[in-house]
Amino acid sequence: MKTMPSCILYSRDEELAARLARIASSVAALQAIGSQPELEQWLTQFGDTLLLADLRAPNCLEVLSDIKTRWPATVIIAMGADRSDPVLAAEWLDLFATIELESERRAFQTMLKNAIENLKLRQKTRLLEGELAKLNTQQPETKPQPRTFFSAPLQNFSKAQQNFDNLDLLFDSVVEGLVATARVSRAGIFIHPEGEPNYVFQAGRRCLGATESLVVPETAPFVRWLEMNTHLVSRKTLENIPDPEERAMLRQMLDSLGAEIITPLYASGRIQGWILIGRRATGIPFDLADLEDLTGLADHISTTLENAFQYEETALQKALAETLLHSIPFGIVACDESATVRWFNSAAREILQTEAETVIGQRVEALGSRMADILRRALSDPGTRDTREWTDVRTKLTLSAETRRLVDNGTCVGAMTMLHDVTGAKLLKEKEDQLERTAFWNELASSMSHEIRNPLVAIKTFSQLLPERYEDPDFRAEFSKQVSAEVDQLNHIIDKINGFANLPQPVFQALDIRKPIEYAITRIQSKFNHENLTIHLSSDDSALQVSGDAASLEECIYHLLKNAAENLANKPGSRINVAVKGRCPQKGMKKVFVTLTDNGSGINESVRGKIFSPFSTTKARGLGLGLPIAKRAVIDHNGQMDIETSAGGTTITITLPALDKTQL
Repeated sequence: MKTMPSCILYSRDEELAARLARIASSVAALQAIGSQPELEQWLTQFGDTLLLADLRAPNCLEVLSDIKTRWPATVIIAMGADRSDPVLAAEWLDLFATIELESERRAFQTMLKNAIENLKLRQKTRLLEGELAKLNTQQPETKPQPRTFFSAPLQNFSKAQQNFDNLDLLFDSVVEGLVATARVSRAGIFIHPEGEPNYVFQAGRRCLGATESLVVPETAPFVRWLEMNTHLVSRKTLENIPDPEERAMLRQMLDSLGAEIITPLYASGRIQGWILIGRRATGIPFDLADLEDLTGLADHISTTLENAFQYEETALQKALAETLLHSIPFGIVACDESATVRWFNSAAREILQTEAETVIGQRVEALGSRMADILRRALSDPGTRDTREWTDVRTKLTLSAETRRLVDNGTCVGAMTMLHDVTGAKLLKEKEDQLERTAFWNELASSMSHEIRNPLVAIKTFSQLLPERYEDPDFRAEFSKQVSAEVDQLNHIIDKINGFANLPQPVFQALDIRKPIEYAITRIQSKFNHENLTIHLSSDDSALQVSGDAASLEECIYHLLKNAAENLANKPGSRINVAVKGRCPQKGMKKVFVTLTDNGSGINESVRGKIFSPFSTTKARGLGLGLPIAKRAVIDHNGQMDIETSAGGTTITITLPALDKTQL
């Protein structure tokens, strides 16, 4: 992009242009131009300037001769080889100076400063000559022109106000509305982007090519003048500006933009930019009443832009806030004071496994009874800072929720809940607890095996000798029989403890979860053969393949069924329902749910907290190892076991990862 040039270099030598730009940077803004048409365009648009001419450029001497005639105030410095023919020819043109192409840095900067001062003197001289000419010339009385400006100039900007969310469209709409309203052939808009040091072209219709690439520094005299005066600049009213230098600067700006009028856009306490307006399409000049209408139009555009910038800033802050909240790894759900869901982030959607579109704008009951209860409690109780943990019935995820009441100036405006999926953490904790308990019982079983087995061997040997030493053969026989039986039972117990402590390592392979369940049901029916007990198995056909050890899963289901059957005690109407279902609660995370439900009397409250602890049982006979073995099998399969019990029965749900088709 191009800034308003204070020095132009006419040359096609890119290396020379780069070197001179570096040298001149502390003195002047240098703009390189490589073609004759572009040079003429710049001089036509920007007027007299300081020109550095590379005599090696095409037709350079002819171009300089033409410039001397058409723009006599232009200060020209010719550059070429010392005493070469082009340099000697250039000296005949009476230029400001001629220098060598490889001039020393300091000498070149000094030459440039002198040339700039000379340009300023020429411009002031020209300005004074113009002022004297005006004093000696009577201005003819101008006849008032009929007004052709719209009587309702704001009516064409309704479309622009619809584009607050897109500044590019807004600028285009503003220019289109301006062209339609003022009926002009040319219009454009310059804006000062936030955080940028320059004013740049944003949109326009039929603007000059150089205008679209023009950059005006915020420190430019024109910008400072607008900041001080904040009113439009018009060729018709230039003579009302008392300072001739200011008039010359404003006239040059009008010429540079190809404009008849420049109207400042003042918003947010500073000059946000300006609008350039060309001649009327009809050629009829603007009158004072038109300028007043344009001033009102500019005020309206300024307000529109200020609202758009505020909207953009608000939208940006909102986008950043929403991006931040959506990137938070825990779920956030917010409702207003009337318990209507107003906000729902991505983590909450994944945790609750529901889409925001289905709950936003709905009552909190759409989130489930648990969520509705804790949010309504927070709304009704000012001191509520509730933290709860539960297992969701639908998703089988263990959730932790922390609720806060939202207050603004002492008034409740809503409530929010921060949700955490603690399923993995809970499983890890359970696995750690299980490992700790296993280590404990491993040591206990090993100790019992070592400490008890040897005495039992001696007792058994002694009992086998009793028939030879006691006189009563019947007593001795009965004693020997009973002692031997008890010793065998003790050995059986030890074997069970050792079996629990040293379960075989599972061998995982792809299998249909229904197979080990069917085998376990067959074993239970053979063992109990209760006439009042019915076991019903149902399943769907989705996501039933798992990676597992068939024997371990069969043993797990067997112990759960055995526990339920013993609790039912063959009562009339005894029933165990086993349901197998597949579900895909999260993308790429399919699961299999195995649910066992009985219609017994539930688990005794006194042992509910330790049902998975080894040797914890309410049965007269038994070691209490069934549920611990089942739980360990589930954990080994990276699964989860949940138990819900009441006086109406017990439901045990096993959740296992399912296999995709690609894993089979």
